[in-house]
Amino acid sequence: MRLVIRPRKFNLHEGLRESLEMRVRFALSRFSPRIRDVLVTLEDVNGPRGGVDKRCQVVVSLTPRGRVSIDETEDSFETAIAHAAERAGRAVGRELERRQTTRASGPGMSPRSD
Repeated sequence: MRLVIRPRKFNLHEGLRESLEMRVRFALSRFSPRIRDVLVTLEDVNGPRGGVDKRCQVVVSLTPRGRVSIDETEDSFETAIAHAAERAGRAVGRELERRQTTRASGPGMSPRSD
């Protein structure tokens, strides 16, 4: 699983980068064989004016194809990263489960509910 971090409109310090990597890898590690790339974009939307403007976008590219995208905006990067990583883990799990259910039921068939 390749992880790419792109900060926009601010300088990303090493402590925040390490925290981000740890949270994202922890949230997605159980799915790593099915993940090709993870792109995390951090942006300070309002710049130095402050407010609820710290944006974290996580885009997970799945193998062989497909994508899950999460966007979270909070008052701090730490909170935005934590929420986005958690949501990304749940969303990837749901997507992979959906694929498994679709494949198990076969083309043109709906899942049984006995």
